[in-house]
Amino acid sequence: MFQRMITYGKNVSASSPFLRYVLTLVTGTAAAQVVVFFMTMIITRLYGREMIGEFGTFNAIVAVVVAVAAGRYDMALMLEADDRDAKVLAKLAFRTILVVSFIVTFLSFPLRPLVAHHYSQAVADWLPLAGLTTLFMSGAALVQYWYNRKTDYKTIALNRVQQQIGTSGGQVVFGWAGLHSIAGLISGQILGQAWAFFNLGFRAKDLRHLDTTGSKSMKALARKHWKMPVLNGPNVLVDTVRANGINLLIGRVSVGDFGEYLIANQVVSVPVTLINSAVSQVFFQKLSTIQPGHMLKEVRNLVKRALIIGTIPFALLWLVAPWLLPILFGPDFSQSGYYARALIPWMAMLLITSPISTLFVTTGTQHWLLVFSILYTLGSLSWLIFSPLDLLGTIYVLGLIMAAFLLVMTAMSIFAARRFDRRAANA
Repeated sequence: MFQRMITYGKNVSASSPFLRYVLTLVTGTAAAQVVVFFMTMIITRLYGREMIGEFGTFNAIVAVVVAVAAGRYDMALMLEADDRDAKVLAKLAFRTILVVSFIVTFLSFPLRPLVAHHYSQAVADWLPLAGLTTLFMSGAALVQYWYNRKTDYKTIALNRVQQQIGTSGGQVVFGWAGLHSIAGLISGQILGQAWAFFNLGFRAKDLRHLDTTGSKSMKALARKHWKMPVLNGPNVLVDTVRANGINLLIGRVSVGDFGEYLIANQVVSVPVTLINSAVSQVFFQKLSTIQPGHMLKEVRNLVKRALIIGTIPFALLWLVAPWLLPILFGPDFSQSGYYARALIPWMAMLLITSPISTLFVTTGTQHWLLVFSILYTLGSLSWLIFSPLDLLGTIYVLGLIMAAFLLVMTAMSIFAARRFDRRAANA
């Protein structure tokens, strides 16, 4: 029976390049998630809920910058027909990353007292490493877009596994060595990120050695893709401020409860991460070349597949989370299962909306997404600020609010796809 399943998988992969690419990335992502999951069970016991919360605070601050460090020119690599032009864009994106990383390092010193006042002195002490983290994370993401452009998904998948092994393994080693503080968690993370960045860059020989003679100038390409930093950049920045603003607001209430929330979020996000990290990249590559008249069909198929795939895992997680998560991650995380339940409606909708969010780039409707993102952010952060409920009750309502907004986004994507397809009828 197992052999028949393997044979069936090979036949399906051979018949559909899209499914083959997705399967490749899902395999790599699944392996990375397995590593993270089992390592996290050790890490939570080595560091405890407060240290996990402090580490999450550091990452929330950094993530706001990483999302826009490349000026979104990294995504524009997918939109250029000529590899030489794409390489020039990659240079522009990396220079932008270097400048942003330097600015983050410079600003981290005067910001340390503010972080210490609102969170903890430990987070403030390690804040100067935010620039280095930005460089490695954004740089690795940039090179991944080149591999995505070349449909080299095996390299992306392998790098994900190696990065997670390096990051989680380093954190475990530092913990076993007695460094049971945020220092061990951040040091392990930076080692994994550095490995991912340099390993991907070393393998990308075609990117390094490609002759750009005859390509468009960097200035011309920056002007051509002005919507990426001007429209798409703010979209992503607003999304990142929302996601990490939620984290930072929870962290201000209680760093220990924030640690439990992070573990719950990590567990509930597994189906989303496993499927969408693969589907989003492949779907974006497909959308960047799709002709008007076929977009709506692809979007509807993706929504249907997400609904079919996500129903059973999320239903099972709802049933078992309250008693399973404390067993897996230790008694210090006794409330994490209830936080997981609260997040399930939100994560279930993310399974649908994460891949189709790139549609607004390829259809030239980033301004729609910008308006939506602002309202989405204001709605979620306002609830956290003004909620009269306790933290757990607040998160339950937050999950429903986020799910409702994402339902609206799904309707928007279908409308944008239909509008794009009308170009074929009017041509």
